[in-house]
Amino acid sequence: MDKIFYENLKKLNSIKKSDKLSLGVSGGADSMYLFYNLMDLRDDWDLDIIVCHLNHGIRETAKRDEDFVKKVCQDFGIKCITKTVNMDEFAKKEKISSEEAGRILRYKFFRENSRGRKILTAHNANDRAETVLFNIMRGTGLKGLAGISEVNEDVFRPLINIRREEIEDYLHKNKLAYFDDETNFEEIYTRNKIRLGLIPELKKFNPDIINSLLRLSENAEEANGLIEELVKENYDKCLGHNFLIPSEIIKVKKFIGQEIIKRYLEENFYKENILNRSNILAIYDLCLGQSGRQVDLGKNIYARRSYDKVIIERFEEKKEKSTKDLKLGINSTDFGEIFIRKDGEESHANSFIKVIDYDKIRGSLHIRNRAPGDRFKALGMKNNKKLKDYFIDRKVDRLLRDEIGLVCDDEKIIYVVGMDISEDVKIDKNTKNKLVLEVKNVRN
Repeated sequence: MDKIFYENLKKLNSIKKSDKLSLGVSGGADSMYLFYNLMDLRDDWDLDIIVCHLNHGIRETAKRDEDFVKKVCQDFGIKCITKTVNMDEFAKKEKISSEEAGRILRYKFFRENSRGRKILTAHNANDRAETVLFNIMRGTGLKGLAGISEVNEDVFRPLINIRREEIEDYLHKNKLAYFDDETNFEEIYTRNKIRLGLIPELKKFNPDIINSLLRLSENAEEANGLIEELVKENYDKCLGHNFLIPSEIIKVKKFIGQEIIKRYLEENFYKENILNRSNILAIYDLCLGQSGRQVDLGKNIYARRSYDKVIIERFEEKKEKSTKDLKLGINSTDFGEIFIRKDGEESHANSFIKVIDYDKIRGSLHIRNRAPGDRFKALGMKNNKKLKDYFIDRKVDRLLRDEIGLVCDDEKIIYVVGMDISEDVKIDKNTKNKLVLEVKNVRN
């Protein structure tokens, strides 16, 4: 066993005795180094190990690598699970790069076959440094400067602090077999170009560029850990039910507020791919601005400020809701199910219930949405006021106002569904006949 590997394993403290491990083994130097060292450790640490090998289906020599991994696993008595995919076809279908397609397919394959096991990959220190450069070129924050982490949920990378040169030196000295992926030496992927072209040029200015990038990565990881603690501490306070709370976001430091927005986008709109600095800043500006503002985040998704809420949602055409006459009993409407009964009849649970003076109703009842010129005298008010002003006072989202049902008689609005009844139909000491309005399955 390599002393460097063993000392690094103890330092990271992520692999324990009697662990169940799933190794991602390609047949290349890094993964075979991980495999051979764990074989040396297997009995002493009572490790339960399986190997997963994914054939990406893009090289003629891929079958050679697969057969090699199978043979080595057979020699060591290790279960080997293999699968062949078409990485380039998947990349084309999903409209992503081949590199990203390969990453997605690998981890999907690993997780499908590693339930209850720690997944180990062979990313090394050079991979981490190259990732830092890759992220810098794309534009990144602190998280990107941290590069590849040693642990990410169920994935562990015990070689992340070991340099590629040390890995290859150990394999050569001990005459341990592996196969190079020849595409690693072709400048066909961005990471290859960084490794084969950019890093040699940077070494002309700083021969120790790999270690410099690793120090940057480690410092960024420590700083990012502190930031994540602050975000976690404040995150729930800044969230309502499917919206952000601007007044809470602006209480914290601007950077932390933006990180909270970033996390919200990651958790709720990851697939939509709208997470970028421009959108984060635009949403933060909404938190500072006035109600009614809206910004386009792309992919038909908008963020808008509505009082002390920032709502992020996909634009959808609203179906116009129909007016409907109401009668005693159950009424199915575009605004929900409305049960009208005389006082004393059985009640339905889980709904809004309002009791009004039946004798103060003028004519018949119907339900509709708002119309220009609507006025309403809410319970406790002396005079009618514009329905628009009533909604503003109640801080009702302007895009939801047309969705709210209004129960009316022939003269007035008697109930704003889910909110107030009219002062004109309230029960008083002279009330003789009561009418119960019960609404459930409200569709706003």
